[in-house]
Amino acid sequence: MRYLILYLKGMLMGAADLVPGVSGGTIALITGIYKELLESINLLSLSNLKLWKQQGLKSVWKKINGPFLIAVFGGILSSILLLSRLLEWLNENHPLVLWSFFFGLLIASIIYLFRAELSFSMLNVLYVCFGAVISFLVTQLNGGANQSSLWYLFLSGFIGISAMILPGLSGAYILVVMGVYQTVLSNVRIAQDLIFNFDQTQFINTASILGVFILGILVGIMVFAKFLSWLLNHYPQRSIAVLVGLMIGALHKVWPWQNTVADSVKETLAVLPHEYNGEPQIFIVITLMLIGFGILFLIERSKTLLTQ
Repeated sequence: MRYLILYLKGMLMGAADLVPGVSGGTIALITGIYKELLESINLLSLSNLKLWKQQGLKSVWKKINGPFLIAVFGGILSSILLLSRLLEWLNENHPLVLWSFFFGLLIASIIYLFRAELSFSMLNVLYVCFGAVISFLVTQLNGGANQSSLWYLFLSGFIGISAMILPGLSGAYILVVMGVYQTVLSNVRIAQDLIFNFDQTQFINTASILGVFILGILVGIMVFAKFLSWLLNHYPQRSIAVLVGLMIGALHKVWPWQNTVADSVKETLAVLPHEYNGEPQIFIVITLMLIGFGILFLIERSKTLLTQ
């Protein structure tokens, strides 16, 4: 049961990472697996992997917390493969449905983390404000022109995964800013299509693009996970305060009612329902916000299953 729950949480992380404006790190934090995830990633060191000669694969597999990593990353990968088309379609055709759900989930997450992880102090408030300012400034960046050179894709993977494991900073949004989001998403779809309609030339091109991007992800996650683990171990309250601030600073990007102000870079501006360029669907939006809000408590309840 524990690993099934971990797999489902991984799927939630993968779904969140696919949507610009939402962070898989947020899901990991509110579901109670964030610290274990970082620690398990850090265990994937060359020195630990070399121990299989002396201690055997079973011992090393347990040492690096392999079952946990397989369950979580299996869920993330499954979500990306299964939901990439659906989430892209929702984002294009029913954005209010998608964003209202995530907005409710994010609001509930912030409230929960304030109550469960932070003690009130002026220093913590300052760190929350610092995180919020950083997150807000990052989300003000405009998406650049599409880039597809291999070195740039490696850099995008390195930076993007760093944001993906930071609650509040959306890795997908960073990829939009860097101009590679559509390139990566379209190549994931092409890779799926190649399973049924194989083309050697297309396969080589897609494998090169996704391979270099994934290499950047692997290098980035190993480097950044160590840094975050160190912060959480040495400065737990301050680190959580900054992470909560990052989530608060990104709220305006997850606000359902967004008007496009620059088509060329998909720049949007949060507006009130009556200023929205389209049908505001207030009842549907509020309903989905409440559903997203309520799901947090179901996720939090599942923590007790993880300890059984």
